Amino acid sequence: MEELIKILKKFDTNRDCHKSDINKKWDEDAVAECFKPCAKEILCNGYFLVNGRYIIDLGCIELYYNEEGNGKDIIKDPIMYHTNDKKPYSTHYKEIGKYPYFKFGSFNLHQSGIDVTFENPDKEYRASFLIRSYRVIEKGDNETLENVEYKLNNLSEPKFDPHSTHIFDDMFPNGIIFGDNKDVKIEWKSYNKCDKNNIGLTKRINVKEYENDNGDYKTDCKGNFIKTDTEEERNWGFKINGIHEHK
Repeated sequence: MEELIKILKKFDTNRDCHKSDINKKWDEDAVAECFKPCAKEILCNGYFLVNGRYIIDLGCIELYYNEEGNGKDIIKDPIMYHTNDKKPYSTHYKEIGKYPYFKFGSFNLHQSGIDVTFENPDKEYRASFLIRSYRVIEKGDNETLENVEYKLNNLSEPKFDPHSTHIFDDMFPNGIIFGDNKDVKIEWKSYNKCDKNNIGLTKRINVKEYENDNGDYKTDCKGNFIKTDTEEERNWGFKINGIHEHK
């Protein structure tokens, strides 16, 4: 996973560079621009290998980014699960002071699928990408990875699965064992499958706008952010153009 971690660390570098430029505005579009180079690398130049046998090839990922604290320049992502803004609601069910930050590069398994996290506790922001669309290519017993990787260059077949919750069965085919989890080995492999210029920006799936007053998000009596019926405007989805997906 070291190569993937190197890619994700570029986001923080890009973020610092952007925020230090007084001529640049720090907003949702800027966040997307900082992550775009990472997304291109992730989608075009690599894949997950599970237990040395199953290739998890990504077709679309979605960025989730939330800054803790308050202030006029703070960027919030109300739909994000693992934030301290959700704490008033979560404490109805469990005793939590503040959510700890995920270890950089760890997986966050939640009700919408699996995120790969790249948070920064020193700068107090949460960040992750959701695996939105993917496909699985199996390596046979007598095949080498080199004999299978060429299939990644065909973006039409096999088709990609756009249902993010399906990935639990594919990423963890043997389940998750308590203790020393030797039954699951997930690696990041580098492989150049497509042109980085072939990545387009999209809206995140099933994400609505939330009621806010100049960035100050409103909550109900339980502390929940108030969702509207309007589709969100952020282009925080990143997708390989032209891939074929199952319906």
